[in-house]
Amino acid sequence: MKLRGLLTLAMTTQVVVTVAALLVSYAVTGPGFGIAQIVALLASASVAVLLARLCAARIAGLQEKHIAAQQAQARADSAQMTQAVIKAALDAFIQTDDSGIVLAWSFQAEALTGWSRPEAIGADVVELLVAEPLRAGFRQRMMRLLPELSDAPIGIRFEVSLVHRNGDEILTEASSTALRVGDRTIINNFVKDVTQKRASEEQLIQSQKMEAVGQLTGGIAHEFNNMLTVITGTIEILADAVKDSPPLATITKLISEAADRGAALTSSLLSFARKQALRPAEIDVNDLLEELSKLLLATFDKKIEIVRKLNGNIWLAFADRGQLSSALLNLAINARDAMPDGGKLTPTTRNVVFGVREAVAVGAGYAGDYVEIEVADTGTGIPQAIVERIFDPFFSTKEVGKGTGLGLSMVFGFVKQSGGGIKVSSEEGHGTIFTIYLPKAESSALRPASYDARKIVGGTETILCVEDDRDVRQYVTVQLKSLGYKVVPAANANEALAIAADGTPFDLLFTDIVMTGGINGRELADQMVTARPSLRVLFTSGYAHDSQHAPGGATRGAPLLTKPYRKAELARMLRRSLDTAVDAAGDAIPTPYSVQADVEGFLRRQAAEDIGSTRSQE
Repeated sequence: MKLRGLLTLAMTTQVVVTVAALLVSYAVTGPGFGIAQIVALLASASVAVLLARLCAARIAGLQEKHIAAQQAQARADSAQMTQAVIKAALDAFIQTDDSGIVLAWSFQAEALTGWSRPEAIGADVVELLVAEPLRAGFRQRMMRLLPELSDAPIGIRFEVSLVHRNGDEILTEASSTALRVGDRTIINNFVKDVTQKRASEEQLIQSQKMEAVGQLTGGIAHEFNNMLTVITGTIEILADAVKDSPPLATITKLISEAADRGAALTSSLLSFARKQALRPAEIDVNDLLEELSKLLLATFDKKIEIVRKLNGNIWLAFADRGQLSSALLNLAINARDAMPDGGKLTPTTRNVVFGVREAVAVGAGYAGDYVEIEVADTGTGIPQAIVERIFDPFFSTKEVGKGTGLGLSMVFGFVKQSGGGIKVSSEEGHGTIFTIYLPKAESSALRPASYDARKIVGGTETILCVEDDRDVRQYVTVQLKSLGYKVVPAANANEALAIAADGTPFDLLFTDIVMTGGINGRELADQMVTARPSLRVLFTSGYAHDSQHAPGGATRGAPLLTKPYRKAELARMLRRSLDTAVDAAGDAIPTPYSVQADVEGFLRRQAAEDIGSTRSQE
């Protein structure tokens, strides 16, 4: 009965009892107010007291039931809210008792571990998620953590390696709290996968380390190239002086060869530091693959068969020969590693013509003619889940210490920098095919037939030579004078600016890029060319390329002579810089159009078509 009804009934009862008592008293004694009426009122009061007590007891009972209902509803709401939080949480929720038996298992836990809720409930969490060799140690760790959990209201956070149902290792971060329920302890755990996060952190650390090593390597190579410039240059002078003495000539040759090996070493160091500029030229990729195949046949296991499928009418490609050779060697080594039990490596070449859609599909720079180089193997293949990641820096499927993860990213970077494209297709158990597309060399890139690279041509112009290394400056001054030039040396950019401010005439600024003193060679050249637009500029550097010091602004496009260099290279680059025609405003004058390049291209295509038709007739 509700409270309002109870009170109404009590009041009605009280009125009825009072009226009845008074009526009885008047019936016994007659009219008037006497003892009988007093007794009737006392009886009515007693009934009222009794009714009040009954109502109070009833009200207390109703209140207790109401409070109990509210508490039950609050607990239900709290449990519902807790379940909602657990379901909405990004982390997996795993609840166990103090012995490790699973009591609760969220669907995020199913996704994280691969074990379904029915499979996990009632199971031992250690048996379920910890690798067998580590279980004993993990249990000991759990026992040590239990007292700490009880004493730590905010819980404990720790990292632990778990094992997915499929056997994969998962690095996780767990947040655990202990809850006392009666005489038992409940452990609540929120667990999140930090495998990718840790891998990204390690990748960042590796990247920073490689960047630091690259800067150190580049700096060492730069200084080493300065020394090699003096060595390679002066040994040429000595070689001319002792050419009539065979024993001394042999010694100078040995020194020159050693210097060349040092230059090759610094080139490799700069390539590692990603400061190596590409030197594109016309390449016969068939010849390159033939040379590479000979190397591979001599070094690879005999169980690996190399089958060449080279197009006899292949176009010349336009790329850096050394970098292309390194890229193809990298792909061949990856193919070898994918065929531990032997297999077939097939390099193939073709001519392809891309429209815009095809060029975009392979990531090529533009529509047009390309030389296709395909490297196919019959190895283990690449899982589809990681095919899209293989060109990512530092991504490697090899064991730790057996690969840097930079090989394919360097191949990708070289191909893209060359204006080409690259694609990969693979199927687990059926091998992998890497396909590189390089731009076809244009005949206009050919040097004139009368050009002789061995011919050293000097001049009579005046050259402002800016070099902060004293030995290199002295060597360059001697070489420039031996070529007939007048030389104005400067030890740094400030000295060069002072010389220009004094009105000293000169025709070309020959400056190192990386210099001490606050102003580098690029900034020096920009200032001078801004004031004098017709000034010719030739840069030199121990770095082959460095975006921080790359020519830009007013001197964009100015040639770069990399250290170390020989006298012939110096002479050729000087004439290249000085012989470019410019107008009064300092702008380059376009050379007359020549049909010679088109004629050579037509004759080459015609010859290829003739060979193709002859073979088809046979």
